[in-house]
Amino acid sequence: MRSELLKQLITAHVEGDDVAFRKAVIQLASAESSAGHTRIAEELRRVASQLGERPKSAEGQVVDIARPRGQVAELLEGGHRDERFRDIVLPESTRDLLARIARENRARAELERWQVAPRRRLLFHGPPGCGKTLAAAVLAGELGLPLMTVRFDALFSRFLGATANHLRIIFDEMPRRPGVYLFDEFDAVAQRRGHVQDVGEMRRIVTSFLQLTDADRSASLIIAATNHAELLDRAVFRRFDVEVPFELPDEQQLAELLALRLAVFGLPEELLWRIAQANNGISYADAARACDDAIRAMVIDGAESLSPEYLVWSLAVVAGERNRRLDDTSER
Repeated sequence: MRSELLKQLITAHVEGDDVAFRKAVIQLASAESSAGHTRIAEELRRVASQLGERPKSAEGQVVDIARPRGQVAELLEGGHRDERFRDIVLPESTRDLLARIARENRARAELERWQVAPRRRLLFHGPPGCGKTLAAAVLAGELGLPLMTVRFDALFSRFLGATANHLRIIFDEMPRRPGVYLFDEFDAVAQRRGHVQDVGEMRRIVTSFLQLTDADRSASLIIAATNHAELLDRAVFRRFDVEVPFELPDEQQLAELLALRLAVFGLPEELLWRIAQANNGISYADAARACDDAIRAMVIDGAESLSPEYLVWSLAVVAGERNRRLDDTSER
């Protein structure tokens, strides 16, 4: 495959076809990613980004080569991501685990020399808004791979057997297009068989997922994320190389997130720590939204800087909304 891509590179260079040359560079980067040479792949993509204008379609729109096309585009959406570990706040143990998994996948070729594979099937579980989806994007960005998110609205079908066939299409794509494949809200796919609301079709879907996972030998990462691990079929857990728990941030992590999101304003660390202590118990997602709301209020008021009052107000609003959601849930 690499020899064919090298021929394409030389041909495009000789013919002065910049679009074809850039496309061949990106395809070569994907081939290197598949071989486990993620650092080289990232360098190639960086070179490709400096080759001038990106290729365009007949309608003049920019084409993302990493974006799914054809039949699989109905089931997957995504592309390359810019997120890195610097963009996420996590407990040290979780960060170290994910960094280790990234290093293992970069060294895939070396590991396979010793007949050992990197861990690439990950189960993320924990409360909503605690960084599961962002962590998947970070791993994709660190590895130089596209993040492919499964579209559940298209995955499930009312026709008998069609959902299992859709799953097969997704798994068939994994060796052809190495990436990080994210099954968000995973409990919708792998709900415990024998559940009181279980139907025959759901049992077939779970069985299909287990069989496809066992047969998968691609270089892609499979990440399943769920807010309800207790609903998963017990057999599913054995198919994953590692479980990664996600939890609500403690006061220190919340202060780190506020500092990260509001770094441009240079707010004192002591102030952010006090605000974090007063808002312990909210999720990362709620804290990030409060930061955005505080900036919006500052801009609307015509202020030149972000005063602490804006942040305190926005966090109070978010906390109130969260409490109402909890009250509504308890009443059901």
